[in-house]
Amino acid sequence: MLKNMLLSNNILEATHNVSNNCKNRIKPTMLNSVKTEAILVFSRTALERYFTEVEENDFELKVGTKEETEYVYTTLRYLTAKLQEVVVNVDYLLNLVQSAKTYPELRKIAKLEEPLINYYDAMAQQVSIYYKDKPAYMPEFLIICILSHWILEEEKSTDLYPFLKEIDFTELFYIFEKNREEFVKDDVCVVSDILNIATQTVEKLKKTKYKANTNRISKTRKKK
Repeated sequence: MLKNMLLSNNILEATHNVSNNCKNRIKPTMLNSVKTEAILVFSRTALERYFTEVEENDFELKVGTKEETEYVYTTLRYLTAKLQEVVVNVDYLLNLVQSAKTYPELRKIAKLEEPLINYYDAMAQQVSIYYKDKPAYMPEFLIICILSHWILEEEKSTDLYPFLKEIDFTELFYIFEKNREEFVKDDVCVVSDILNIATQTVEKLKKTKYKANTNRISKTRKKK
């Protein structure tokens, strides 16, 4: 009896840990929309980690004039807050996968997240490969470029996430573009470099397909 109660509490705790990451999550049902969700999960994760690093190390944020800097980072903080309301981050996915190994009750949830995990991994791997032998700069600009490409150039729907329509990605992009001389590292224009990896990442996501595991045969079907 006590053992069952402890097991039940452990399951509840694991469920709480994976669900508390985003209390008002918007979960798309169409696979194409899950790709948009994957981009937003990627964006939330990158921005959270970036702003945490900025605060912990007291980094000075600067792009162009004082007004431009304030506009860019106020907008990005707003975007981060909105994403935290309706989109999970990668920690949720990692915790869910790990917890599902211990608690079978969570495996059904993990299964439902497989397309999102698949699409997120494709993006993360593409960025990781690109920066394998060189440092990664300006993650905030990478997010701006990826979102701009996906929403504006690929014309993907943002109906599930209306707050994205409030953000002028063209203006954000322009501020970095016009001040590209500020971002030259080791004779390499970081702005051009990030534009390149952003394009590659979006193209990788577009080509990535999710296939459910159809090799499993249910016990009911097997008996027939």
